[in-house]
Amino acid sequence: MSHHRPSSNPATDDPPSNSEEDGVNYKAKYLALQAQHRMQQKRKAGPRAAVSTQAMGRGIRMLAALFGEISSIVADAEAYLVDRYPEDDYDEFTPNLTLEQEKYLAEKRGLERNLAAYEQLTRLVPNLEYKLAHTTEPADLVDFYTQLQKGANDSRSDDLGRITRLLCTTINADRDRPDIAQFDHSLPIITQDGDAVRQYAPALTEDRLNRGVQHDICGGLLSSSVVLAKYEYDTPNGVSMRNAARTNLSNAFSETFFCRVFYEGFRIDDSNIHQGFLKSRYLVKNWKAVFTGPASAKGDEENDEFPAKKIKTNKAIRKPVSETLRMNGKATGRSIAYICGLTHFGLTNATQWIDEYYGTPQRAHVDDLLAWWNQRVFPNHSSTTSTNQTTIASMAKMKAQLRA
Repeated sequence: MSHHRPSSNPATDDPPSNSEEDGVNYKAKYLALQAQHRMQQKRKAGPRAAVSTQAMGRGIRMLAALFGEISSIVADAEAYLVDRYPEDDYDEFTPNLTLEQEKYLAEKRGLERNLAAYEQLTRLVPNLEYKLAHTTEPADLVDFYTQLQKGANDSRSDDLGRITRLLCTTINADRDRPDIAQFDHSLPIITQDGDAVRQYAPALTEDRLNRGVQHDICGGLLSSSVVLAKYEYDTPNGVSMRNAARTNLSNAFSETFFCRVFYEGFRIDDSNIHQGFLKSRYLVKNWKAVFTGPASAKGDEENDEFPAKKIKTNKAIRKPVSETLRMNGKATGRSIAYICGLTHFGLTNATQWIDEYYGTPQRAHVDDLLAWWNQRVFPNHSSTTSTNQTTIASMAKMKAQLRA
């Protein structure tokens, strides 16, 4: 009676021992069959689809420029490279600048900002420099820019929708937390027995129609130290002051970009406005939702404990944006600024973007701040491990300065 060996899959079975009975090298034959099987699988899957121009543009708003025409960014950067500004014996922090010097520095900063954006563009769009050098028909280049612009703006719209919904669910769930409850001045209902029943500000809706400074919580998060000083925005007895702030928006909410939503605990120390700046748990949560995935945004980001390593599973998951954009385990300044812009916009009921710059932040705390961010959004990445001790020492130094 003959016995037949069961059929096997050469791509998954263990190779046989290297036996050469009857002059046959079974291991070599097995490996050849395995290679042939893999080639067949690749043919069935078909060729890998080329990345479209729109897809290449999706990271531009995140890492290069939140606003602006891509063609203008490229043109400004190329003009700057051709005719660089000379080294100055003064900078933007030099006291008593003349009007001419301030105008000169503002123009220079704008071009340098676009140059940095252009450097990111060449990384995000690998064929950009080739297109610029070899495209002879202007119409082809216009179409190329149009596709990039569409991908960039569509991605920003998707992220704004994601953060808008996340702010809705998060703030509604946080209404009893002290750092959010401090902004809610809804008057309690007094029962016939004289008991006070807690009332809440209206729940946020996903369409943002009831957001903005008219909403106690959104208005409090959008307020700044300037608003607090002028209008006592966060005091229970400051109803008339808050109403005054709401009817005088240009003075109350546009004088500074140091909004409370950007601060740790949503509190601002007027004596040291850098303390806690850009360390808001809402910023961290929103950054994770965009760059490392919605699942990574869950949990309490306010405590100092870093999240545990993810448990590996066999379930196929979509590659996070941070890997697609090759961020190498580092949060960049522009990625944080991107989330700041979306978070601020998501708290308002504004209907369109406003492309305005309110100044250039100082560089004094930038390195420490980025290291702090890397520990929270990429706690287990090798690039973060090497900076932990530096960050700890820097944080200790900052605390010492505050105690002095």
